[in-house]
Amino acid sequence: MRFRALAAALGAAVLLGSGVPASAETQPSTTPPSIKLSTARGDAPQLQPGLHQTTAPTGQTEHYAAITRPKEGSVTVAIFGSVNAEITTKDGESDCSSDVSLNNDVTGYTFVYVDPPNSERQSYQPDKCAYATDLLLVLKGSDDSDSSSSSSSEPAKGPLQIAVTVEPKLEKVGSPSPKDQQKDITAPSKSTDGQTTLSDKLIEPTTLAPGSYAVDLKPGKLAVARVRVGWGQRLAASVDAPRNGSNFAPPQSLDLAVVAFSPQWAPVDGSDSTYLYKEESTEKKATISTAPVNPGNRQASYDDAGDVGSNDLTWTTVAGWYYLVVRVSPSEEGEKVTTDKLPARVNIAVEGSASDGPAYVAADGSAQAAPPANEMSQGGETGSGSSTGTILRVVGSVLVIAVAAGVVTLLLRRRA
Repeated sequence: MRFRALAAALGAAVLLGSGVPASAETQPSTTPPSIKLSTARGDAPQLQPGLHQTTAPTGQTEHYAAITRPKEGSVTVAIFGSVNAEITTKDGESDCSSDVSLNNDVTGYTFVYVDPPNSERQSYQPDKCAYATDLLLVLKGSDDSDSSSSSSSEPAKGPLQIAVTVEPKLEKVGSPSPKDQQKDITAPSKSTDGQTTLSDKLIEPTTLAPGSYAVDLKPGKLAVARVRVGWGQRLAASVDAPRNGSNFAPPQSLDLAVVAFSPQWAPVDGSDSTYLYKEESTEKKATISTAPVNPGNRQASYDDAGDVGSNDLTWTTVAGWYYLVVRVSPSEEGEKVTTDKLPARVNIAVEGSASDGPAYVAADGSAQAAPPANEMSQGGETGSGSSTGTILRVVGSVLVIAVAAGVVTLLLRRRA
């Protein structure tokens, strides 16, 4: 399987549709420990679960890091930035990873993974990869001379941040959520008291509980929130703008978009967007909803999908923090932002009662305790403060996020 090039990195811009990029800071307040990746496979340093920082490869240079995969466990890698990535066997001879296929066109984002053998989610895997535990993360620089690259951004410069987690073998995977549990649901709009400020930092999202929040969205900037979703629960979110009662009519036409990500930063909703007309104050709504959080969703096929697309369904498999990214931009490509702020309402609903999580199995076949809830995702079980210092710890997978220092871009195009 080929290297997959990335056009941008997580942080500087989320671009849903046309318009100017939206920016967000991504540098944590404390610098993660540095690790020097190798240019030789034989002495690739071991990446333990947690956050690391390293130098980005350039040109045709390849950088290597070793990852230990639990026997018959899963590994996923999400990368944001103009670098190529794959997960291979230790000798580099077999590419073990597959790509996530998205319902909406996405440039500048890749999500590769290695599942256990006989996985429905990963329908093909080379024989050498099926039971391999010693794997190699390969990062390669991207430049204009790379004819195989689909990257549309400049090569990554400065340090990369890498966060790593792994998932052990499940004792029982179970079945996907039935279609009647995947029907679209909408978070209701309710009256709000006061004003809420949403973070523009993807690694420090604002923590929200179910309810409605009056916010001011800034065109050209991200608004980032996180919501706790347990096993068996569904997330629904909607954004209303211009907020009814604000009597605000934007001086230019705008695109309003919202997208949701799992604790692994895998897309889980397909995204939604709406068009706001120039000098019109009529409230419009963008909505998303997920399938129930169910480890069996990773076994879903096309025929199992309901209103939630099959690709999004297969990644609603881990309880923890789910992320909402809202973005407003001028609807005309290249148009200058003339709207200072857009009054809006963010609505959050978590449907269903939380249930117990799955059981895990150790390499020798004995029962293995699940990691504690505060290691399931970024920021702990119920914490409401900054998420800095703990990046995307997900029981469900290995997640690697490479973030070009300073600002980076994730380009999402709305559905055709």
